Amino acid sequence: MSDSFSINISGAVSGLLRVNREIQEAARRGMAKAGMQLLDDCVNVEPTVPWKTGHLRSSGSLFVDGELIITSPDVGGEGSPNTEDSGSKELGSIITRVGFNTPYAAKTHEVPMNFVLPGSGNKYLEAKIRNYGSQYYEIVMEVIRGAGSA
Repeated sequence: MSDSFSINISGAVSGLLRVNREIQEAARRGMAKAGMQLLDDCVNVEPTVPWKTGHLRSSGSLFVDGELIITSPDVGGEGSPNTEDSGSKELGSIITRVGFNTPYAAKTHEVPMNFVLPGSGNKYLEAKIRNYGSQYYEIVMEVIRGAGSA
């Protein structure tokens, strides 16, 4: 007499894999949405991206997992957004990169100086992550929850 039995759960496993892919895709969409909010906040929420010629503000870009999602609108400058993501990908993670691409972008972010436009200043990216990081997280979670109820 055999004490073994079998149950075919291939349908359940297949369904779980499909749901996992859907959740991962929703997370990517959520990260893109949160990244767009961050990019917008850098321009519209103090401290804002400094403005003198518009080059810096016109050089913003957003990547999710190496894919270019959006660039800053041209605001009269000659800024040139990155069109290729040079960052590394970590296995099992979704990487979102928001940045500005001028030779002086890092300096204006880090070094205190007198800015022409009131409200603009240093740490225009870092301050947003520190002050609004939980809101960006909620944007991502909202998109994921929406995928789960669809």
